[in-house]
Amino acid sequence: MRGDPGFWHDRLVNAVPTIIEDALRLIPAPVAVIGAASEGTLGGLTAAWLTRVSLDPPLLLVAIGRQRFTYDLLRHSTAFTVSLLHADQVAEARLFGLYSRRERDKWDEVDHDLLGEGIPALRRCSARFLCRIGDMVPTGDHDLFIGRVESAEILAGQPALPMRGRDYAPSE
Repeated sequence: MRGDPGFWHDRLVNAVPTIIEDALRLIPAPVAVIGAASEGTLGGLTAAWLTRVSLDPPLLLVAIGRQRFTYDLLRHSTAFTVSLLHADQVAEARLFGLYSRRERDKWDEVDHDLLGEGIPALRRCSARFLCRIGDMVPTGDHDLFIGRVESAEILAGQPALPMRGRDYAPSE
């Protein structure tokens, strides 16, 4: 019965994982390329788990999987960039999302600038940010990197590329 305290608990705990994953994918998410550099090595990946945390001070949070090449660069860096992708940048989202720096140097394939202390950011995107790493919080299968926004630029502006289900695709 719905009045039974265990009614909803049992349904949530026993929910099929794919249903939970499908429901989580309905949460709107921006798509961005996170740039990192350490000891002259450039890395980058597509992230859809990015959010504002604070306006004063301006903070961004990005979740990065520990198995990613860029994760190790971030752990040994003091800053990262966020290039918020424009709606017409599905190819860039897939390049940085489907390939590892272990396989190819993705930055060699796109126009980019080095910000701050040599951290790559896309030259063409909706907006980009340079963030100083303030904290790293271990969580489930991703760690959270919290960065204080040191600079921001609006380049192409809106519309930004949203995450849609399992792929990056502009609205139709």
